[in-house]
Amino acid sequence: MAFCLCSRSIRFRLTFWYVVTLAAILAASGSYWYWTLSRNLQGHVDEKLLLVAEDVISFHLLDRHAPSGSFSCRELEDFIRSHNWSEFVQFLNEQGNIACYSSNLKDGFLPTSAEALRAARNNRHHFETVFLAQGKPLRLLTYPVISEGHLVDIVQVAQDLEPMLKTLHEHRLSLTIYSPLLLLILSVGGWFVSGRTLLPVVQITRAVRRISAENLSQRLPVEECRDEISDLQETFNSMLERLEDSFNKVRQFTADASHELRTPLAILKGETEVTLRWARDADELRRTLESNMEEIDRMGRIIEDLLALAKSEAGEIPLGLADVNLSDLLQDLYLQGKTLAEPKSIEFNLHLQVDREIHLRGDQLQLHRMLLNLVSNGVKYTPAGGRVEVFLATTGDKAQIRVVDTGFGIAEEHFPHLFDRFYRIDEARNRDIGGSGLGLSIVKWIVDAHGGTIEVKSELNKGSEFTVTLPLGGPPNRSDV
Repeated sequence: MAFCLCSRSIRFRLTFWYVVTLAAILAASGSYWYWTLSRNLQGHVDEKLLLVAEDVISFHLLDRHAPSGSFSCRELEDFIRSHNWSEFVQFLNEQGNIACYSSNLKDGFLPTSAEALRAARNNRHHFETVFLAQGKPLRLLTYPVISEGHLVDIVQVAQDLEPMLKTLHEHRLSLTIYSPLLLLILSVGGWFVSGRTLLPVVQITRAVRRISAENLSQRLPVEECRDEISDLQETFNSMLERLEDSFNKVRQFTADASHELRTPLAILKGETEVTLRWARDADELRRTLESNMEEIDRMGRIIEDLLALAKSEAGEIPLGLADVNLSDLLQDLYLQGKTLAEPKSIEFNLHLQVDREIHLRGDQLQLHRMLLNLVSNGVKYTPAGGRVEVFLATTGDKAQIRVVDTGFGIAEEHFPHLFDRFYRIDEARNRDIGGSGLGLSIVKWIVDAHGGTIEVKSELNKGSEFTVTLPLGGPPNRSDV
C-alpha cells in the first residue's frame, strides 16, 4: 500500500515534513563537516611533511661538503631521532634509485611513482597517498634536493595515515549514532510543538461542530494574540453572523409569506362558506365571487413578486441591457400615473429638468417596473386631493429620478427596514390599500442590479421623497442580477 500523507492529520504531516527537512539538514551538515575535518587533517599532515622535508634537506645539503657518496645513512638516522620524528624518510638519487632510508621503514621501501619523479625532475614537490605492502596507508611527499641550480637528490617523507583515518572513523561513527538519536528527540519535540500549535484549531473544530441551525447565535472565543488563529476565529464568527442573518431572514420570510397567503385564503374560505349557506339570489353570489377574485388576484401578485425576488437572488433573471430613452420612459409612466391618480383626484405631474433627451444603458422592462412601483406607492399612500410629482435631472454621468408625494409620510425609525420583504408601517392601512409589502423590495433589487442607489426622505403627514440615482453607462461589470 502506497504511503499517502493526504489521509494523515495535519499534525502528522507537519511533524513528518519537519523530520524530513531536519534529516536533510543533518545529513548535509554532517557531510560538510566530515569533509572539512578530513581536508583540515590532511592539510596538517601535508604541512608537517613539508617541515620535515625542508629540515632533512637542510641537514643533507650541509653534509654535502664531503665528496659525493660520503653521505651516511646513520647520520640521517641520528638526525631523525634527535627530532623525535615518527615520519618515514627515504633518499633517492637523481635517477630515482634508493640511496638511503630511515630505520622505521625496516625492510620496506616507500613506493615511487612516475608522476612523483617527473614532478621532482621539474623542481616541484608532489603529494600523494600510497599504501605499503601490508596495506598501511601513507601520505607521501616527494621533494627535489636542488644544489647550485641542479637536481642532486630526491627526498621522500611519509606519515602513517591510520591515526587520521581513525579520527575520521570515530567522527563518522558519532554522526551515525547521534544523528538518528538527535532526530528522534527533535521529532518528539516537533510532534509536541505541532500539537500545541494546532490546539486552537482543534478547539475551533469542536466549537463549530456544536453549532447547528438551532444555536447559530453562538460565537467562537477570539484569542487576544493577533495572529492567523484569531483571524480564523473572526472569519468563522463573521460567517456565523451571516448564516444567522440568512436563517432569520428565511424564517421571517416563511412566516410572512404564510401569514400573507393565509389571510386571503381564510377570507376566500369564509365568504364561500357563508355564500353556500346563506346566499339567496344571484346578486349576492356575484358579490361573493367578485370579492373572491380580488383575493385571488392579491395572492397572485404576492406569489408573482415572491418568485421574482427568489429568481433575482438566484441569478435567474438576466438583465436585458440596451440603450433606454429615459425621457420617453418617463413620458409613458406619466400617462399611467395620471390614470392611477384620477380616481382619487390626485394631481400627478412630470418635470423633466434637462435640456436634452436622457439615455442610459439598462433593462427597460425592469426600469419601468421599478418606476411604476414607486409611482403606484405614491398614489396609494396619498390621500384624495393630494399631489404626486416625478422629477428627472442629471448629475455628472448619472441620472437622478425623484418621486415626491404629499401622502401619509414615514417615521424615521422605519427607514432601516423600509426595503425588507413584507415590512409594513401600518398593517391595517396597507391591507386596506391592497399592498403586498414586496413592492419596495423589488424596487431595491432593480436599482442595485443597475448599479444605482435609492434614498428616502419623509415626514409624517407631510409626504415622502424617493430619489433613485442610476449610472448612464449601465451597471459596472454586471450583465445579470
